[in-house]
Amino acid sequence: MRHWSDKMRQSSLLVLPGSGCLLRLLDRKKNVEVPTAVKACIIDALRSTSSEGLSKGTTSLRQSQDGRSLLWACNNGKGTSDTILVWHIATAILEMRHLHHQPDDDPPLQTLHGGRSFSVSEKKTAATHLSHYCAYLVASCPELLPDDDACSKYLYNKVKKDTDRALAIGSGTPVSPMSPEAGYRQLIEMLGATQNHEVLKDAAKLAKQLGEVAGGEEIVWELLAGFWSEMVLYLAPSDNLKGHLQAIDRGGELITLLWGLLTHIGIIDRPGDTAASASATGV
Repeated sequence: MRHWSDKMRQSSLLVLPGSGCLLRLLDRKKNVEVPTAVKACIIDALRSTSSEGLSKGTTSLRQSQDGRSLLWACNNGKGTSDTILVWHIATAILEMRHLHHQPDDDPPLQTLHGGRSFSVSEKKTAATHLSHYCAYLVASCPELLPDDDACSKYLYNKVKKDTDRALAIGSGTPVSPMSPEAGYRQLIEMLGATQNHEVLKDAAKLAKQLGEVAGGEEIVWELLAGFWSEMVLYLAPSDNLKGHLQAIDRGGELITLLWGLLTHIGIIDRPGDTAASASATGV
């Protein structure tokens, strides 16, 4: 058995500019060291977990008017994998818009959870890394997630294929003449087209709404870091012992570490899991 390598894999449906074209699909999975900002934001979210238990990002969103206006993207009546992909794509779109942000000029921000202060760049780092990690889980480790793993795989492949088709029109657009703001608007327009998958349309709607938040970039990354920190905690409880042992054997997963941590402090399921299980078994 191998020890956790303190790394997290990263996957995305969108790739930001950097190789001669504006948009292209990412079908590779990087393995990066877990940033300190990711660990700090997760612990901050865990400390703020309410008596009602874990949430799919909704607890932090409810702390502000801007956040409450985004709750529709969490309570959409669909699976957790759908929610992950919607927020993942929206996060990638916002990442593109703020591509050239200079982190050295960041003022510290107070977290929505009321914990320690984080700079804009720390919030952005936490949000983007957790977004890419959760996308990786849907694509490669769906057995560790709440939804049926076959359904999650099907959804990911379907959305990926539709993303490829939707972005084909922009795949040859040069980077240099297009500003991040123009690229952001183009992404929203292309992904929000009527014929696209609901995940893409919801992601475009969410990205547009985030882009219109009154507080600007600082509040955007505050909201996204809060959402993703809570989401990864929500994903962690599991009864798939075999899956987590296999993950440990191949070097470990961040979600497995969180699973062990939550189990240690007595959080072994999500709100509604017990009732759903009882209903399914007729208890």
